[in-house]
Order: sequence, then C-alpha cells, then structure tokens
Amino acid sequence: MIISANTEPNREEFDKLLSAAVIELNLHALKAPKKISNLLGRQLEPFIRDVLSELAIGTPFENTIELIGGQKFPDIIAKKYYGIEVKITTQNHWKTTGNSIFEGTRIEDVERIFMLFAKLAAPIEFRCRPYEECLSEIVVTHSPRYQIDMNLERGETIFDKINIPYDVLRKLDNPIKPIIK
Repeated sequence: MIISANTEPNREEFDKLLSAAVIELNLHALKAPKKISNLLGRQLEPFIRDVLSELAIGTPFENTIELIGGQKFPDIIAKKYYGIEVKITTQNHWKTTGNSIFEGTRIEDVERIFMLFAKLAAPIEFRCRPYEECLSEIVVTHSPRYQIDMNLERGETIFDKINIPYDVLRKLDNPIKPIIK
C-alpha cells in the first residue's frame, strides 16, 4: 500500500495563483497608479482578495479566498490552509515593521503564510514571498515584532541568525526566549 501525505495541499497551484496575482496587481499599478496609491490601510486588502478570487476561478482555490478582517493574522486565507499577510509602505523601499512574534491572533489551521507587500511610492510595485523568508530581525515597539525586508537574501532571516526554523519558533510557548539568547 502506498500512502501519500501531502503536507502542503496544492502548493504548486497556490504558487501559480500568487504569481498571477502579483502580475495582475502590478498591471493595475501601471494602468491606474493613482487608484492603487489611494488604497491605503484596510482598503487594499479587499482589492487584493478580489483579484485573487477572480484568478482562482478554475483552480483548486476557487471559492476559498476569504478576507479575514479585524486584528487577525493573516489578512486573507485560501482553502483554510494558506494565508496572505498584506503589508504596505508609502515610502520608496521594501521594509516595514511586521506582526508580533507571539502570533496571538493567528488563524487556526493556517499552516503556510505568504507576505504580499505593496510599495505605494512611485513606481508602485507589488511583491510576494513566503512569510518566513522576509523576516530580517526583531524590533521592539509595544511588543516584539518582526522587521520585514522584501529584499532579504537567502540565509539572512532572523531564523537563520538564531538557528531555529520559523515553524519551530512560532509554536514555542515563549518564542522570545531563544531570541534573547
């Protein structure tokens, strides 16, 4: 008997969906930069959800794209397994402060999260990467938060620096402890 355990359902299809979404969002930015630049705050998330929903037609993700809203993490989910965290900057760079390292508002059952980042300074551009690949360090605001850097090189994440994988750190009762060490 052969048993296949697919720990990441339809990952290849989801990667294709995200790539198509980034292309589509960048086309919108070229065609209507003023409209896109006005989608600040929570206005960008429904726009991205709509683009993803349209592109998901005919894929395993059709009718599964959901905008979560509120102070939940991540902002958008697909097939109750994948998540998309939307971040923006109005500056001409690819860095911002991210979410709490404690992930207390993480949606249950979401296993893989991707960062969809919008740089709303001219030229407007969208990028997407796996969440853990763009977290460069920890910064302290009112609580320890990840620093996001969409230009981060492989091997330079906070997880590489502390030698603990993201999926291990996020499941610890006290994720700050290994970071302090």
